[in-house]
Amino acid sequence: MRFDITFLTPFRVASGRAGDGADATVDRGVPLPASSLKGVMRSAARDMLRLDPHLVNTVYGTGWSPSPWSWSDARPATETAGGTGYRDMPADIRLRARIQIDPETGTARDGALAISEEVHADQLVFTVTRTGWIKHGRELQERVLLASALAVTALGGDRRRGLGWVSIAPGDPPWTEVDIDALVQTLTSREGAA
Repeated sequence: MRFDITFLTPFRVASGRAGDGADATVDRGVPLPASSLKGVMRSAARDMLRLDPHLVNTVYGTGWSPSPWSWSDARPATETAGGTGYRDMPADIRLRARIQIDPETGTARDGALAISEEVHADQLVFTVTRTGWIKHGRELQERVLLASALAVTALGGDRRRGLGWVSIAPGDPPWTEVDIDALVQTLTSREGAA
């Protein structure tokens, strides 16, 4: 399954290290890792779509039960003669400064200046591949993955402060009205049986 990410704002998935004049840096080789993509899709399935926790755990795995699906890191896509190829992430990384203002003095608080790196990108792609055995319900799991991706609106750090606003669209296979109807019907029948 291939997913296309369109970025509406810059994003940042911090590396956990400081450097090059920044308090928070990004990984220049993999600024949007698979683990972050899986995490935001899982969160969307649980919080936005409000799917049954057992279904979410079946699709995304738990600490004691791995997911039957594997995510790739996000990369720019290039069309090649043999299909879709991948090229290295462009280094469009910029610095952003944030300060905290003291309401009494109207000046910056001591120690309240933070400089962080952020990535500017237009579009990236990632894939989700079945790597484990699925006893039954593969179509349902695929529909959960498609719906979860569509429900993601932001990713990375500071997404509640205007960074990382995105839209994720299934590229292959596409999301259709048949998928919507089938997912709603399956979820409705499960709720009725509970």
